Amino acid sequence: MEVHDNLRVRMARPKRFSWVKFFIILVAIFLIVAGAIYAYAYMALQPMARAESNVQKTVSQKTSLTNLHNVTVDDRNGTIYAVLGKDSNGQQKVALVKGQHGAVTTFDFGNGLSRADLLKQIKTKYNPKKVYSANLSLYQKTLVWEISYESQNGDMNYLTMDYKTGAVYRAINGI
Repeated sequence: MEVHDNLRVRMARPKRFSWVKFFIILVAIFLIVAGAIYAYAYMALQPMARAESNVQKTVSQKTSLTNLHNVTVDDRNGTIYAVLGKDSNGQQKVALVKGQHGAVTTFDFGNGLSRADLLKQIKTKYNPKKVYSANLSLYQKTLVWEISYESQNGDMNYLTMDYKTGAVYRAINGI
């Protein structure tokens, strides 16, 4: 009978809280959540990465540009991708591609407004609260900057500016 009573006493005791098990479970939950966030971000960015790869292949096939980098996208009047690269003489060029596999147009790069100069000009002239994007694009067969920014009163604004001179071709204010 005594053995039987000892078993009952052991079973009736509350179990102690194990901090080791708690931390192991906490770390496991953290790793699962972090893995899920990483997988979601990876899958969300795959279409853009695939599009950039296709654009770089198209530019490589249709032009003699090498060292392709800095792919940007402008979606104002259809999708236009801009890719920076160098020609056989080592001169910087920008290739504009309509769609992922469309026509490729190349322009000299470096003899116009740099991105830094453009942003400085926008901040001085328009005093934006935030500049969302400044991408190279094509407007009436001319290389332009397409800029979107938020004004001080919270309105969304778009500008199309000439790459070489900085002249404004189109301005859409207060969207």
